[in-house]
Amino acid sequence: MKLEDIERIKTIKQIYAKGWLAIEGVVAVGIGMTSSGGTGLIVSVKADAARIREHIPNQIEDIPVEIQETGEIKAL
Repeated sequence: MKLEDIERIKTIKQIYAKGWLAIEGVVAVGIGMTSSGGTGLIVSVKADAARIREHIPNQIEDIPVEIQETGEIKAL
């Protein structure tokens, strides 16, 4: 993946992350490898990914968006 592609994904993340984090159950939004092996946005949720999927698209601006049930995330 080219540096400009990563920068584009970072920009898209900045645009959408705040709204997604406001959805109950969403604990993090990051950039990472999706289950299909490509780079995309990873939305980490406590549980019930199906309910949250109603509010978050499968892709946004041609970038895949994957929801992963991670449970609660706490900083140390």
